[in-house]
Amino acid sequence: MRGAPRVPDRDEHRGDAHGVVGDLRVLVIDTEDHGRQHTVQVLRECGCDCRVVPADDNTVQTVAEARPDAIVLDSCVLAASGSGLLRALKADHRTALVPVICVAGDVRSDAVIELLAAGADDYVAKPFRTEELLARIVGAARRRALLGGVSPLTGLPGNLLLTRELQARLDDDEEFAFLHVDLDYFKAYNDRYGYVQGDRVIADAAQLLHAQVEAQGASAVLGHIGGDDFGVVTTADAAGPLADAVAAAFDRLSPGFYDERERERGAVLVETREGETVEVPLMSVSIGVALWTPERERSATAVADAASEMKSVAKRHRGSYVAVDRRRA
Repeated sequence: MRGAPRVPDRDEHRGDAHGVVGDLRVLVIDTEDHGRQHTVQVLRECGCDCRVVPADDNTVQTVAEARPDAIVLDSCVLAASGSGLLRALKADHRTALVPVICVAGDVRSDAVIELLAAGADDYVAKPFRTEELLARIVGAARRRALLGGVSPLTGLPGNLLLTRELQARLDDDEEFAFLHVDLDYFKAYNDRYGYVQGDRVIADAAQLLHAQVEAQGASAVLGHIGGDDFGVVTTADAAGPLADAVAAAFDRLSPGFYDERERERGAVLVETREGETVEVPLMSVSIGVALWTPERERSATAVADAASEMKSVAKRHRGSYVAVDRRRA
């Protein structure tokens, strides 16, 4: 998985802007060939890694796979879809935090309010000045990197989005579940193989979680809590199968991180602070699941604490394990 883009300093953006945003990946969604070609040409001349995405039924999936730093969306697309595409991008956990800058032909107050209400992060008026469009893209990418809580390693949102999703489901009186996913023995691995390989484990674990969410067809929001901890908000009925699938998939993945000798041994030799050599098992995964019902406390903190408590229970077992909190009140 790719890392975070280099976001220019505020003083780095000047009038011509050429070459200062070469690490920014921008997708352009536009149905008008002339407008699309002009926008792409402008952004490429400024140094952006820019490509065109067609506005169709697969747009959200295409955007999710491309993982852009920003999207430029022409208002003609919104006119054709009735803001449906924009709302779909903001509703999907994989694309919800990608900034969307709309190129708008109508910038009257009511039209702008409608754009922002549908989820647009910013807008520029047609015909736009190159410097203005680029400045808004750079600004949106900077805000996402600094304020969005997106992990530069995994590309996943952090605690902010998870907490917001938990509270929204509590407010809607939903029955739902929160999974706290934690890698076991990660520190020993990191000490033995180094942080570069450790980062690879974290990134691959994030990909595994995303793949299992997709495979299970679960309606879920996936986030990177920090370090080797992840969180998943999903429906109550999907929680058990998803947790079991994640545990099984990680058990298949884990041995591949080690050299042949340690795979055969089933453990890593590490030296303690006292100078003693001990065996630490290969990495596994502990998953704490909090099943939440409307009669329970309406607090995102309470949900997270319950899942964390179950994660601690799971860690008492050798190997990958799922512990479920089924309390009703």
